[in-house]
Amino acid sequence: MQKLIPCKIPKRYVIVTMVFIGYVNFYYLHTNIGMAVVDMTSNKKITLQNGTIVMKPEYEWTSVQKALVISSFAYGRFFGPLGAVFAGKIGGSTLYSLGVFGAAVVTFCMPLCLYVNFYLFVLGSALAGGFEACAYASVSQLWSRWAPPDERAKCISFSVIGIYGGSIVSFLLSGWILQEWGWAVLFYASGLATLVWFWIWFLVVKNDPSEDLRMSQEERNYIKDKINDDSKTKSLVYPWKDMLTCVPLWMGCLCKFSIGAGYTFTMMYLPQYIKDTNDIDIKEIGYFSLIPQICSVISMPLGGYIFDRVRSNKTLSLTNAHKLYACLGLFSGTLAFSVTGLWPNFIACIICLSLFQFFSTCTILGIQILVLDLAPRYAAFMNSITNSSFTISSILTPVGVGFVVTSHSQLQWSFCFIIFSALFAVIGLLYAKFASVELQFWANYSAEREKCQDAKTNGKLPQSICP
Repeated sequence: MQKLIPCKIPKRYVIVTMVFIGYVNFYYLHTNIGMAVVDMTSNKKITLQNGTIVMKPEYEWTSVQKALVISSFAYGRFFGPLGAVFAGKIGGSTLYSLGVFGAAVVTFCMPLCLYVNFYLFVLGSALAGGFEACAYASVSQLWSRWAPPDERAKCISFSVIGIYGGSIVSFLLSGWILQEWGWAVLFYASGLATLVWFWIWFLVVKNDPSEDLRMSQEERNYIKDKINDDSKTKSLVYPWKDMLTCVPLWMGCLCKFSIGAGYTFTMMYLPQYIKDTNDIDIKEIGYFSLIPQICSVISMPLGGYIFDRVRSNKTLSLTNAHKLYACLGLFSGTLAFSVTGLWPNFIACIICLSLFQFFSTCTILGIQILVLDLAPRYAAFMNSITNSSFTISSILTPVGVGFVVTSHSQLQWSFCFIIFSALFAVIGLLYAKFASVELQFWANYSAEREKCQDAKTNGKLPQSICP
């Protein structure tokens, strides 16, 4: 058998790059829906059977139907916690592969679903979201095996840039594809690109360093020593009560909920807001919508670098560092959305939402690291719980906006901005008061504790013995 040549680039950095590109694919799929809905419901020149040319949309959907389509991708994300449990059983990389493949196939079939039935289209979008949620949850399981604690912020921040990179790719390409070929090609192109990515990931990324024959033994030993966890993911036993009553985890959920609402509003409704309040071509709308995403791309690696430096130098306590990152996003959102709501100016809107995206990216990074600090062994499941709160906001935001913005007037849009501003302020104060990132006692599975837990499970020790 031919001996495999070890990869000269540290394998954990290869995985960072792979996760980054995977996020680009996923969020390209997600953002496409918002752009496609604008095109599908905009007036176009349509030739009737008698030769008369009229201006009408291809699909005459109500505001509630639009909201249902835009939020449908988020419905499937409630499968995230289930996917996280499977990630603990079959491995993060394996589940990620399955999630990518499923999302790609469903996305490719989306135009066919709409030709058959509106609700089948909604169901297909939700199914794609479910596959995406399982893959997204599995990444935390991957980091718990591959990312040393002192490098977690750096690894996560560089990979998560792909979330905003996907939005940038979508805003750059979607307007052009829609103008040249139409909305159906948008789904075909993104589905095909994601299928190609599935095959590359399947060949390159493994569940655990011990399974990777292409990495150096030196790096394998380094990761093992830093993580210092000899437990096998297949033996995970979940302390459900402890996890579900963990106050810091629920603070992270509230934080993710509010940031998710603001992010969904910016990503999904900024094109519609620009169209309603300005006479701008759809291609230019994509370009303007790109600016807040660029700010996120700049903020994420910068935020990750600063967080790792603060952590290693102990400039702030770990809890205070997390609070600072969360409050930067939440209170900047309060300021940005207040100004936009009270001062309806297009340039001010772009600047304020760009400011929000810049600092909210730090908040999202902080919550990603939070679950790894609280309980690295159960990071995938806990991250999926925080993502579920993001999902709830992703669903409620389009529905709420759909009911408020019925005539697409400036006053209705301003009312939405003020509501978001108040939400950020309240949750920011709660997080500053109650958040913590201390390693939870029930997640500290040393070898001695593991033996004690096994003995307790078998009835050989009383329930109160183990710490």
